Amino acid sequence: MRPASLGQPVAPTDCTTCGCCCFSTLTDYIRLFAADEARMDAQTLALTVLTPSGRAMAFTDGRCAALRIEGEPRRYRCRIYAARPDCCRWLERGSGECLTQIDEKAATREAALPAQAR
Repeated sequence: MRPASLGQPVAPTDCTTCGCCCFSTLTDYIRLFAADEARMDAQTLALTVLTPSGRAMAFTDGRCAALRIEGEPRRYRCRIYAARPDCCRWLERGSGECLTQIDEKAATREAALPAQAR
């Protein structure tokens, strides 16, 4: 993956090295469907919020509440991977939407990271 300023973004070989799709400044960025809620247990539902448009994943400091950032080099892992929302399941690494996420959110991701993780 290279910065958008250097041209077309490149999909990572492993999604856990990127995580751009898990960052947003929108409060209802990852909206949930009834099927998503049905597969979530109480602990997972605690990571969601009710918005004017329905239930969505909660976001804290510009990132999904289910996102866990680990180690160096950084790894971005979903704490609810088995119960993740359908929109997360549908996003395929290297797809046009994936590349758009990388292009639009690389700077958002870096700004949202805690100072000690940069």
